[in-house]
Amino acid sequence: MRTTTAFGIAAGVFAIALSACGGGGASGGAAPPPATTYDLQTGVSNLVSQGLTNNVTLSGTVIASGQSVSFTGTGTLTLTPSVAATFNNTAASSQTQTLSGTVSASGQTLTLPPSTVVDYYASGTDAFLGETGTGEYDVAQTPFTYPTMVVGGSTGTLGTISRYTDGTMSVSLGTTEVTYAVTAPVDPGGPVLVKLTSQIKDALGMLTETDVTSYDLSSAGILTLVSSSAQNASGTVLATVQ
Repeated sequence: MRTTTAFGIAAGVFAIALSACGGGGASGGAAPPPATTYDLQTGVSNLVSQGLTNNVTLSGTVIASGQSVSFTGTGTLTLTPSVAATFNNTAASSQTQTLSGTVSASGQTLTLPPSTVVDYYASGTDAFLGETGTGEYDVAQTPFTYPTMVVGGSTGTLGTISRYTDGTMSVSLGTTEVTYAVTAPVDPGGPVLVKLTSQIKDALGMLTETDVTSYDLSSAGILTLVSSSAQNASGTVLATVQ
């Protein structure tokens, strides 16, 4: 998977400003109800413990012989329920993410081999610790948690991840910065859209890939996958939940 308190401070300042305006003036009616807040950390914890399986529609482009070729397809994205593990000599929970599917391009159909990564979270707090995949071992510079209270318009940086070729952490591949942005609900009290963006940079600090995963987050703290995308020099891919 690849807390802003600013809105709370602003709300407090706004309330003080209203009280300082003096009584007896025309109020223009009752104040609107406060915006519903959402617990992103609880949503992540639920997702880590319970996992998910979604059928997805695949689309995008790939660069072949210098030409951009479009493809479409279908697949399955799975997050297993977490299990006890160890990561970077620390007790953790691990969750395996797998994407498999079939795509068609230029009249040919190709079955994609399963693409798998494993995410690690701190036991008890579900703070993000890192991720492993083929030829990569990523470690959060500081374990990061997700905000417990967000509203539409909330944004922030979750943390920075150091990327290495393996668990010895002797060869750097660069870093990944993970941020979040929340879009206001369509209906008051309805789910908000949460976008988690990972900007992946090489060892020289050059941006090489941008990944975006979008979820609906309910007021009860339930995350529902909407889509996941990646863009780099080789092309783009978008997986949208059917």
